[in-house]
Amino acid sequence: MADLIVSIILIIVGVVGFAFLGFLTLFLSMMSDDCYADRCNTGLMSSGWLIALAIPPVVFVAAVIWMVIRLARRKTAWWVTLAGAFLSILVWAAGAGLMQAGLGR
Repeated sequence: MADLIVSIILIIVGVVGFAFLGFLTLFLSMMSDDCYADRCNTGLMSSGWLIALAIPPVVFVAAVIWMVIRLARRKTAWWVTLAGAFLSILVWAAGAGLMQAGLGR
């Protein structure tokens, strides 16, 4: 029963956290404010922004689905949500890193 309660709490915290992360991703587009005279690689910056916006929620939802399957099979599942959140944050950081690399500094 404790595994179920912890898993549900982690899902709620994850949804709130990824809503905040999605909000922050909208501000990543401000990195391009310094781009002028074709100094920036806009294709790389666009790819990084789309990765940071779209992939982390998909990874987290996949982790939640896997967690529900593990709970249905009566296996420990609380760690799956944490692993999904950690992997999602890494993917977000990689997308932000691609945007930074596209600045051409």
